[in-house]
Amino acid sequence: EEPTSGDGIARVQIRMPDGKRLVRKFRGEDSVKVIYAFVAQHSSDAIRGGNQLELKAGFPPRDLLDKIDESISSCGLAGEAITARCK
Repeated sequence: EEPTSGDGIARVQIRMPDGKRLVRKFRGEDSVKVIYAFVAQHSSDAIRGGNQLELKAGFPPRDLLDKIDESISSCGLAGEAITARCK
């Protein structure tokens, strides 16, 4: 469930594989895994069909898979734009 307000809220913009943009708030202490789950839940049938999901953020873009168990805040993802792609 999306948090409404308060301290420690991270607002993230996600560009989905189909080009659609979603903006969502997450709790900063949540792990990056929560963002992967959100994208998988709101994505097209291509991802649900078993294709691997790739999330990248920052410049130059860095893969978030190696930080999947770290918190959203510790990865500096608050205010970031994340690009989601199918592999």
